[in-house]
Amino acid sequence: MRNRVSSFKQYPWKSGVSSAAQILAAAATLLVLTASWPWRGNLSAAQDIQPPGTPAPSLARLFTPRQAPDGAYTVTVLTEGIEGALANVKRVLAPDAVAGNPPGSWQVQSLDPLEAFGTAGTYDRSKVARLYAGRRVSVVRGPVERNGRVRAAVTLISPHPDATLSRLEKGTLVIVIRVAGSW
Repeated sequence: MRNRVSSFKQYPWKSGVSSAAQILAAAATLLVLTASWPWRGNLSAAQDIQPPGTPAPSLARLFTPRQAPDGAYTVTVLTEGIEGALANVKRVLAPDAVAGNPPGSWQVQSLDPLEAFGTAGTYDRSKVARLYAGRRVSVVRGPVERNGRVRAAVTLISPHPDATLSRLEKGTLVIVIRVAGSW
């Protein structure tokens, strides 16, 4: 006689991924889906979204996707800590931004370094994990709006690694990703 009861138990799916990682994954997905989009923006709109700081192309190669279209990402470094960098970036890119609008944006969060940097870049994850040695990193994320539309997303990370992933720098790494059609 056969037992009519199922021979295996089904468990409900439960995500083990934090909301910050989900937001980063959504942004990366948006970039991949729009990679073949016919980019039709004017140059002045792109110049309008220039983050403050010193350009860091070597860090951009590490922490941004290799297949991203030219101009999609801008990476700079600020010498200030996270609070000073947040004030500086908001002044330049998002003067009307309010902390927590949308929820979680423009607020300092303490995250695991691998969660902060995400999986889109080509950096050596084990080196970054060893570099931080269990320490958490301060992260701020927020949208940049122009004329009522989101034109870019900003991520601030402090402290950040140098380009060789051999030491931590006291300043703040600024990563800006432009949204499709904004440049």
